[in-house]
Amino acid sequence: MPEQLQVNESIATRTSQTRVSRNLNIPSTLPAAARIVSANARVEITDTRAERGVVVISGIIRVTVYYASLDDPSNVVSVRRSFTFTDREVISGVRPGYQVDVESLISDIDFELLNDRLIELEFTVVSDIEVTTADVVTPIGETPDFDFRRRRYTIQRRLRERNFTRELESVERLPSGASDIDRIIDVDSTVQIIDVSTGYDRVTVRGTIRSNLLYVAAGEDVEYSSLSYGFNETFPFSGVTPEMNAFVDTSVISESAQKVDNRRVRINTELRFQILVVLEETVELPTDIISPVDGMFPVRRTVIVERIVAEERTRIQARDQVTVAAGNPDVGRVISASGNIRGASLEVEAQNGGVLISGVVDANIIYVADLPDQPVYFAPAIITFSSFINIPQVTSNMEAYADISINRITANRASERQITVIAVLNVNLVVTERVRVPIITGISEQPIQEPTAPSQYITYTVKSGDTLYLIAQRFGVTVNRITSINNITDPGELQIGQRLLIPRG
Repeated sequence: MPEQLQVNESIATRTSQTRVSRNLNIPSTLPAAARIVSANARVEITDTRAERGVVVISGIIRVTVYYASLDDPSNVVSVRRSFTFTDREVISGVRPGYQVDVESLISDIDFELLNDRLIELEFTVVSDIEVTTADVVTPIGETPDFDFRRRRYTIQRRLRERNFTRELESVERLPSGASDIDRIIDVDSTVQIIDVSTGYDRVTVRGTIRSNLLYVAAGEDVEYSSLSYGFNETFPFSGVTPEMNAFVDTSVISESAQKVDNRRVRINTELRFQILVVLEETVELPTDIISPVDGMFPVRRTVIVERIVAEERTRIQARDQVTVAAGNPDVGRVISASGNIRGASLEVEAQNGGVLISGVVDANIIYVADLPDQPVYFAPAIITFSSFINIPQVTSNMEAYADISINRITANRASERQITVIAVLNVNLVVTERVRVPIITGISEQPIQEPTAPSQYITYTVKSGDTLYLIAQRFGVTVNRITSINNITDPGELQIGQRLLIPRG
């Protein structure tokens, strides 16, 4: 029996932006607030689904707010909260059962202290949405009287995807030059994957957790220290073998830090691991008949095969200098720096000889003012980056995808009014090439008519059983191109006899 080939058709891609407003009450166990110093947040998508013409996205926003206490302006306090949200995006052509993939991030946070116990927060959530549908194509097998020309293609077959959570704990010692700990204010952690390997019925992930510790030192100064520690976790995964490949995406669900003594801290981090296992294999697909037979005609279907041209892991660096806002006091010393990659700013473009990556990092800097009572203040910074990664085999007609995360952000006092900020970014880059392959799926006694038309279009008449997806597959184009050219607002309402313009190739 001929081997089945699973293909995915992209129905729609969209970048959406939604604003989520919430109020945060400071609990009575914490001191009242005099002013907000800073706020950090991350978003976690918990569910996506396709409805008719709509994509529904649900998630959780986890936020940490730092504020100066009312009774002591030099005392920085942190409070954490989690907020749920649901967003509905109208996307033409979407139907129940379609696959929805969403990647989201927080691009901006606005905050206001309404009173000493109530904080108003507004988050801008930017989401990259892709809607796809899967289909199965069965190439023709060995057939008497026909000799097929076959071409080899290397494909990645998606086998299984699973989610795991792990709680990791580590006791870490402060660097030798750091001040002793009196009280911990907060900890913020990020994860970097170093290596992923597969074995029989298992996947092993090795990586590093970087925890940024904000604390009050023994001399009542607010201090910052970066602590790194490794992990090596093995996950049971039935059916996995060493020749398979695994791709891992991680996110921090929660983290906490407790003082062990004045030099050591116990850090607990709960991580989510999303593991996708794929098998890379070579398939031979029938693309033509070597010796035609009178009265017999091939039935073809065009599929798009995407092959990986290059994979690259690297780091890039960006720096800038920020001037403290007018009205804020001079900089005594910098305590900490953190940030996010701004949503919708990231651009990844394949060019001849490499890939150009550019974007914007929004950084948050906390500093101690050069005043007798040493109050703590916040300074925002915008860091733009642009880097060309040399990959000789890449050409401009290829597709480039980049997973970019912040490795670390550092800041130093340049002068009483300026701070130098440096961002180091992890870049996981994949370059692919899409090839249209006309696969022979059967033999017909009737010639397959493909109406022709002048210029760059084919005129096609809709027949019983046709859908836009099947028509697009037949001619090797996308559904989006057909709906755009023919001004179709509802792709599900095709009429038998309707004439469509189809772009050639």
